[in-house]
Amino acid sequence: MNPPQARLARGARLISHGAALLACRPAARAFDRALRDIEGTQARNLQRIMAGIAGTAQAQRLRLRPGIGPADFRARVPEAAYDDVAESIDRQRGGAPGELTVEPCARYQPTSGSSARVKWIPYTAAFLAELDAAISPWGFDLYQSTPAVRRGRHYWSLSWLPTSLRAGAHAAPTNVNDDRQLLSPVKRAFTALTAAVPPWVATTDSSDDSFFATTCFLAAADDLTLLSVWSPTFALNLLERLTADRAAIADVLERGAWDEAHGHFTAPAPRASRAAALLRAWSGEEAPEFFRQLWPSLALVSAWDTAGSARWAAALAALLPQARFQGKGLWATEGVVTIPYRGRYPLAVRSHYFEFVDLDSGQACFAWELRPGQTVRPLLTTGGGLLRYRLEDRLLVRDFLGATPCFEYLGRLADVDMVGEKMSPQAARAGLDALAGQDTACRPLSLLAVTPPGTAEKPRYVALCEGERSVGADDERRGALLDRSLRAVFHYNLARDLGQLAAACVLTLADARRLYEDIGAARGMISGNMKIEPLLLCDDARSAALVSERIAGAIGRGT
Repeated sequence: MNPPQARLARGARLISHGAALLACRPAARAFDRALRDIEGTQARNLQRIMAGIAGTAQAQRLRLRPGIGPADFRARVPEAAYDDVAESIDRQRGGAPGELTVEPCARYQPTSGSSARVKWIPYTAAFLAELDAAISPWGFDLYQSTPAVRRGRHYWSLSWLPTSLRAGAHAAPTNVNDDRQLLSPVKRAFTALTAAVPPWVATTDSSDDSFFATTCFLAAADDLTLLSVWSPTFALNLLERLTADRAAIADVLERGAWDEAHGHFTAPAPRASRAAALLRAWSGEEAPEFFRQLWPSLALVSAWDTAGSARWAAALAALLPQARFQGKGLWATEGVVTIPYRGRYPLAVRSHYFEFVDLDSGQACFAWELRPGQTVRPLLTTGGGLLRYRLEDRLLVRDFLGATPCFEYLGRLADVDMVGEKMSPQAARAGLDALAGQDTACRPLSLLAVTPPGTAEKPRYVALCEGERSVGADDERRGALLDRSLRAVFHYNLARDLGQLAAACVLTLADARRLYEDIGAARGMISGNMKIEPLLLCDDARSAALVSERIAGAIGRGT
């Protein structure tokens, strides 16, 4: 791009950012008003959603009608998990009308939890409008709090799919690989002008191809001002890919043509001689100085930064110190609960209809009944037709903006019970912390609950750790420490005494995160949205085999 063209492009981006700010302002003002009137706002949300499901199969089954009040709605509608609505969603995806909502479904977004089964969440136009009611005030606040992001291009992580799900993923109504589709057409047009990575990158044949193309475009973006991902480990993987493929990326950027060995792309490649020279001179050491040279204008990095993601967020922030770090709110595929706003995480009060279950009393509360100090899990009722849908997330009510509660995310409610040991994420984190406190060469990642199906092997817990491959004696010592720590859990201790569980062990690998992601992919989880949890159940043949193979390999090298 010659200098006049570059100046025109910069001017167009400045105009686009200004237009995006103006487009978000009305929703931000409406959000401010709603913060002061949570009960009235929530009542209106419920009536809007009831009008959208009137006459559907589920409305008839539950005797729901427009005008129903919050108390009657709660009395008639039980809590729901995905399995409770899976058949209705499957019929709807197959073309049956009027299952969950009156309006047709625009797309189905895949997600997965602790099970391997892929869940397909319906995204109707009404549901997309609910998401926009959260995205717009978040975007407005972002522009206001960090004005430097208006000066350059942005990277917003796309909804990456496993390679196995990519075939046919780009045809309606399953157009799931472009997060711009979550925006209104006007905002979509603005973001296209400011995007560092073009949307076609998410539609390549494989995740590996998408990764390579993404790193090329990001390396070429010397005016990158915002890097927004969901999982901080996803961004760390991008930085590692820059290291591993720096010579190949430099070749692409020098020639402005794709390397045949890394994907057969028909779209134009980026060209950036400055970035190519930096990559050629780079030793490959991941250091803040290099990333500051590559992205001198980077002003904001956004990623999960609480619970199990805290350590990885800190590592990412340390590599990119030129940028301010912003944590994400709680945003599930099924809906949005909180957004970053004015330095806190208020309820996305204009989006869905919310209830919360107090984890101490077990009682359901309306959003306007919450009090500081409560620990709760959310129930969502959305324009996509999910009613009182249970999210397995733990939230602490911190304080209020206006009349609206603000939350702190504490982690997933995902206990593992292979033989009655009742292992919780909190106990798993305590065991991992014990390892980290005793051995600085071992950086604990996650506690894997491994129960190989169809074998005589006993279930066991495996601490997956990052570090240089060590001799067997090191991991034996670490495993004994882990087992002693986990025995503080009463039911784990009993299960060990009864011989129901094999002794816990430690697996230390340089590529531990890659193994974790391979396990997640084997279970149907989605790259880019994959959060490293302190506790992960591996009870299917593929994920259990992945762990067992690496343990066997480690023992072989250590002897």
